[in-house]
Amino acid sequence: MQNIKTAVKKAIVNMAKKSASMEANTTCPCLGYQPKEPQAVKKLRKF
Repeated sequence: MQNIKTAVKKAIVNMAKKSASMEANTTCPCLGYQPKEPQAVKKLRKF
């Protein structure tokens, strides 16, 4: 049971990191509005 919990936790962390990375490299399509990003997310930018 512990192995399953750690595997699920790792999967959630990986998905969150990939999602944050994707959001850091794109803009919001809703009328060009994009709220201020945290410094940790800005470090994930590729440009």
